[in-house]
Amino acid sequence: MPALKFIQKSLKWTLSAILALTFTQNSMGQDIASKKIHLPDQKLEIHYLQAGQGKTKWVLIHGLGSYSKAYNKILSNLPEHVEAYALDLPGFGETALNGTTISMENYASVVDEFIKELDLQHVVLAGHSMGGQVAMTAAINQPKWLKSLILFAPAGIEQFTAKDHAWFEAVATESLYLNLTDEQIRQNFNVNFYGMQLPQDAEFMYQDRIKIKKDSEGYKTYCSTTVASIKAMLSGPVYDQIGQIKVPTLVLFGKNDLLIPNKILHPDLTIAQLMETLQNDYPTTTNKLLDEAGHFIIWDQSEKVVEEIQNFTDAHK
Repeated sequence: MPALKFIQKSLKWTLSAILALTFTQNSMGQDIASKKIHLPDQKLEIHYLQAGQGKTKWVLIHGLGSYSKAYNKILSNLPEHVEAYALDLPGFGETALNGTTISMENYASVVDEFIKELDLQHVVLAGHSMGGQVAMTAAINQPKWLKSLILFAPAGIEQFTAKDHAWFEAVATESLYLNLTDEQIRQNFNVNFYGMQLPQDAEFMYQDRIKIKKDSEGYKTYCSTTVASIKAMLSGPVYDQIGQIKVPTLVLFGKNDLLIPNKILHPDLTIAQLMETLQNDYPTTTNKLLDEAGHFIIWDQSEKVVEEIQNFTDAHK
């Protein structure tokens, strides 16, 4: 297969989770407030969404190329006893990078200060895809505010060799993302979801992604931030440190995840095998596969995800 076609095919199956998932506020469920808070140590103004008024606090971290509004279906259907916060990491959504060096540790530090500035206690920390790796990085540091950890199709569970790293270096380049066609962008969205089809209620994700593309300078910044984030995930592995996480941990994957495991680098590895290995290595974690869910599990099965979090946290009060 010619090199260019191989790269394009690789993108379609393994790197689509990085696409921007911006969309306008909608009217699903309860109200969602858009707010900002200044983090003095980070010298950053963080944008976040807030919903609910309960005593139980959830903090939600988005995936690579995504941002806080990717959690709207979760925020709109919270249990009565929950108040949730979904933040935009630096370089994504409405939070400017503002000189932040992109790394899993730095992103984890942002989450830590965000929670401390809001004076949240007994926090249920959750992360999707790259956000899962950020959440694990934060949890490994054993912050006093952490009550439990929820991981949605997290990066950091599948491990990569030095040869794999070289593959990402060759494929995940800024120029490659800059030159994606509109059709390739749509295909990349499709592969995130159950049935390999962007749901109608998520069509705005694609449309808003195209809007970002039309801003040449903004799009270039987005692409460079995305590439830097991929490198940060590879250079900040967490798997061997999961044993240092002392709080109850729930890992949720979709049975139809087409991004994890990597179909190009690990074609013979299944999601079930990946989770079996996780269970054997770290038997204190609770691991579940959800039916009719792809990589974007928080959209495909948002109500089931909320139910699973509630049941898990109720069982570990």
